[in-house]
Amino acid sequence: MFKRILLRFRDMKTIGKLIPGADEQANIAGEEKPGAEHFVLSALNLEDGTARRAFEKFGVDSAKFQEAIKVQYDEALSSVSIAQEAIEITPEPIKSDKVVHDSQPSGQNLMKSLYALKKKDKERPLLGAHIIIVAASIEHGVIPRAFKVLGVDRGLLAKAAREELDAVQH
Repeated sequence: MFKRILLRFRDMKTIGKLIPGADEQANIAGEEKPGAEHFVLSALNLEDGTARRAFEKFGVDSAKFQEAIKVQYDEALSSVSIAQEAIEITPEPIKSDKVVHDSQPSGQNLMKSLYALKKKDKERPLLGAHIIIVAASIEHGVIPRAFKVLGVDRGLLAKAAREELDAVQH
């Protein structure tokens, strides 16, 4: 019982870092609300390092993932005949003083899936690798297109994240 309470507090502490980190990543990109990709970027910065290590197995880091996000946006624009050079706009980072958290639908879905995954994995604290497992399961949107740009197989990434979880002591 006591162990489970401690685990809950630790999970809350992780969420307390994950959400503001996602908000910050969105704000840096000039977006008001974080999407799933911003939660992945935030997970890569979590202290436990499990998300970062799972990515490193594929030669990917935060900067490469951010670049892949940009490339997939450029490709989406070019698919509708809009050249990135024609709209060379660098988003201005925004400052947010919001008190209540809100995210894009992709971010909301990621958090719901994370909650469902964590309900099944009650013996371990919430770690960055959990976010990567959920992100790897997303079939449509920015994240799978960014993984495609990087040449990262989502199934193998999820497997690497699970291996990181298994390597962590309970």
